Amino acid sequence: MKHPNLAIRLATRVLEDEYLDLYVLAVTALAFTILGAIGVASITALASMILALLTFLAISQIRSRRQIASIANAQQADPLSLLAADFPADLIKRRAAANDLLLIGMTMSRTVQGSSREDMRQTLLRGGRIRVLLADPTDDVLLAQVVSRHGGNLNAQRLRARIQSTIDELTSLQVGANGKLEIRVAASVPTMGVNAVDSGESQGVLVVQHYQHRPLVEASPIIRLEAKDASWYGHFLAEAERMWQDGRAWPLSPAQALARIPRPAFVESFGTSLEHDMSGASELLITGVARNTLLMSNYNRFEAWLRRGCQIRFLLVNPSSDYALSCAAERYYAKRSPDTLRERINQSLRLLEELGNSNRNALSVRLTAHPLPLGIVAVDSTPALRSEASAIFAEYYTYQAPGEPKFVLQPADGRWYDTILGEAEALWNGSTEYLPKMSN
Repeated sequence: MKHPNLAIRLATRVLEDEYLDLYVLAVTALAFTILGAIGVASITALASMILALLTFLAISQIRSRRQIASIANAQQADPLSLLAADFPADLIKRRAAANDLLLIGMTMSRTVQGSSREDMRQTLLRGGRIRVLLADPTDDVLLAQVVSRHGGNLNAQRLRARIQSTIDELTSLQVGANGKLEIRVAASVPTMGVNAVDSGESQGVLVVQHYQHRPLVEASPIIRLEAKDASWYGHFLAEAERMWQDGRAWPLSPAQALARIPRPAFVESFGTSLEHDMSGASELLITGVARNTLLMSNYNRFEAWLRRGCQIRFLLVNPSSDYALSCAAERYYAKRSPDTLRERINQSLRLLEELGNSNRNALSVRLTAHPLPLGIVAVDSTPALRSEASAIFAEYYTYQAPGEPKFVLQPADGRWYDTILGEAEALWNGSTEYLPKMSN
């Protein structure tokens, strides 16, 4: 009973073989060649058979060319077909079934705080590994860069809150889990978002999202690659692994956390920046102990600025206040007596009186009994006048130490600009008029 079945299987294989036509052609040609050689077949029969064989060969060639064309068309598929505007439909399902995940993004809030949260918990419960790389929520400079790339109404405070919420969710997933969860933060803006699902397996999937600059909708293109896409799959996976290696483990160590705290940029001198900014100002608020050097070295400039209509306010320490003079004199590294300081302030007041003789409508001077720890030059600080050239040039009066740290603030610095300016305005409002501005 086995022989008929074997014969049927052999017959089926022969009939379904893609080279059947060539086999038939070869056997027929060989048979009639032998018949012609031994004289069994006539010339007429052989000629007819040759024509039949040629026809059969032509049909076989047509079939072969169609197959080649089909293969060529398949190889010339649209190279842009890999680029998509949305995430693959099976991504959530693939993540849920994964034993190894590498996730890279700005906040990963939709993934970790969304529908995939429970899937990730299950991955950890069954002993899987999850690695997550996020933007560093403690790096103000980095967050500002991310916000500038993101666009929309996102600000640094909201971005930090989103990242911290993601980290809190991830930390809670690890409770009672057998798997391994690793969190790292990036010191630079991630260049792409990554979902690497079982990347070390033959069935691995890699979904890469290009981070556009200020996208109007979902950042794109989004590329789905499989392990069989050897070249580009390996290329993007290697980049994702480099990004992971450069990240810092979370939580940060005390030293790393301290390194993230922004530090003020102090300078020894404002150089020509101060004079250049003052020369184009419409309004100046100047506070300080005596401001003797500033006035003497720029007297002609102050005169010109007042003539062109620049509104200038000077706030100096009251030379009649022994307490303020004593505190101010003690701050100097090189010993300076209250009497010497009083004379310097009086000299400045005489210069201001001369400037005010012909420009009283643009110049006003006030005196304070408060021992100023900080002197400023605020350029166009009134909200209506603020521009990119608006700035506060601040100088801290150190206590008996060499050097006076200087720094610059602009309106874009937000609360610190407003704080320093607010202090100066409060001192101005609580001071005594020395040279009142004349009304127009």
